[in-house]
Amino acid sequence: MNDVMPEGEAIRLFAVPITDELTREAVAVLGRFRELAASALSVEDPEEFEQNTNSLFRKEVAEIDQLGEPLAAERHKLHDMLIDTADLTTDNALDHVRALEHDLVMQPPPVWSPLTLSRVVMEGVLFSEYLLDSTIPLNRRLARLAGIWRTDATYALKQAEAYGQEPAEAGQMLAYVEDCLQKCQAVERHDRRGKINGYSFGSESAALDLNITERATAVMPNWLPAPYRLTSGVSHNRPWMIGRARDLAGGNGLAGEAATVMAAVMVALGSIEVTVNAFGKYFGVDVSEEQQHMEDERTAFLYRAIGIAHAQ
Repeated sequence: MNDVMPEGEAIRLFAVPITDELTREAVAVLGRFRELAASALSVEDPEEFEQNTNSLFRKEVAEIDQLGEPLAAERHKLHDMLIDTADLTTDNALDHVRALEHDLVMQPPPVWSPLTLSRVVMEGVLFSEYLLDSTIPLNRRLARLAGIWRTDATYALKQAEAYGQEPAEAGQMLAYVEDCLQKCQAVERHDRRGKINGYSFGSESAALDLNITERATAVMPNWLPAPYRLTSGVSHNRPWMIGRARDLAGGNGLAGEAATVMAAVMVALGSIEVTVNAFGKYFGVDVSEEQQHMEDERTAFLYRAIGIAHAQ
């Protein structure tokens, strides 16, 4: 359907109701992106893959080998955990892409839930990209993982305490993390009040956790402006954002619009592109073919979606 806009006012794309045709196209492109990501992130022979001497991954393994024992063994454990953590957050992100596909086709159409799901996709990808960032040295990478691990252990402690566990039992994970990091010779960094705010390995350091807002601004595709802020208002249930759905419904409940679907899909597509790019650079895998397919698919989807939402 057409938008009726006052003369001289810019046309607001996708400020129209959600249609079945649009959601079918959205679900299809998300599925194709997941398939392309699976192709890019998979290897036929893991052992051969890990021995790729041209990869940053393999160079870092060799760098750790030079440290001597027992430090090398402890650093290898931390490095292995870093890879596992990046895999875990990526897998969770892709699982939420599947959830988004199902969410888009529910009846009546969704309102804000697609943006909430796309935020989880983006956060998972930003964690993995932060750890696999090919522009940083090994020691900073380890410092980043140390900070995230310590932060997670603190969250686990707070949850255990909330469940009423005894202090000794509740603090087991944090004690284990601190012991492992000490064996790895990770040095705690503290603020002026003496509170820990990060870790250092040699001359390289990192904060306790990543700033997701800043990370999204830095690494998400430039065709996707302020994606984290866009999804934040919805995920935190802020009235300034979600109130539009009531206005669209004319005060009778909430109503979604095509713009929400498009925003959620573009956040998810951009997130998948980021993780494929990070994976390829870190592990020395040529993902250029999948990247080109993704760009072509995304562009074609956008043009199809405009035609559907603003059909004459």
